[in-house]
Amino acid sequence: MKTVAVFGIIFVSIGVIVFLFVTGMLNFDQKNLDEPFQKIPNNFQDLGNTANEFAVKTSTILRETINEHLELVQVDPIDSTIENISEFPKTFSENNLLGQKPKIDKSELEITIHQLTNQYRLQAGLNLLSLDDKLSKIARSHSQDMASRDYFSHDSPEGRDPTDRGTSQGYKCEKIVGHIMYIGIAENIFQNNLYHTIWYTNGVPTSYDWNSLDDIAQTTVDGWMNSTGHRKNILTETFDREGIGVEIASNDKVYITQNFC
Repeated sequence: MKTVAVFGIIFVSIGVIVFLFVTGMLNFDQKNLDEPFQKIPNNFQDLGNTANEFAVKTSTILRETINEHLELVQVDPIDSTIENISEFPKTFSENNLLGQKPKIDKSELEITIHQLTNQYRLQAGLNLLSLDDKLSKIARSHSQDMASRDYFSHDSPEGRDPTDRGTSQGYKCEKIVGHIMYIGIAENIFQNNLYHTIWYTNGVPTSYDWNSLDDIAQTTVDGWMNSTGHRKNILTETFDREGIGVEIASNDKVYITQNFC
């Protein structure tokens, strides 16, 4: 109802103004009417100038304020000793950014491999192998040689096989089973790694997935058991002792030698 009343008042007011104008009772001074419109362009120009001055002053204040704050920020310079990208892996490693490399106890790893080997023999109903210190010394010597000279073979570069290496250290393996004599040392070898995955960013190694001692032992023995010849050595009934030798190379390769008698 209020809205209708308002519109009614407006309608009546317009009607009165029109009536007065038509009857000549209401006159407009054209000069006074034109003057405000003539000033509009100038007013708009003044308004534009004012706005432009305001924008310039505001921009100047903001720029000065930002510069003042930037002067308070200290940015550490990039280490100038890193001259090329090839030095990044070393730098990352020193800062432990590549993950914590495991500290593998080689003696403990040898014992763990020996225990896993006996578990497989036990499952097969075979006698357990004893861990022979002299045979382990022969095996360890071969692993060290492979690591230092970067090769992987039952025979050394000079052509010496496991039995030759045993003989050179005064160790002979001779067994009589029935009417048969067995002479010589049997051998399994495996080349493992301290890590199982390397992650790269733009060709640069940024992290490693490291193997634990148990990981290395398990993958080594499982690898032998999945190989016909190596499995045969582990499950040979006439063997009653073994030697395990582990060496870790500077490139994180783990060389493992297993000798049987």
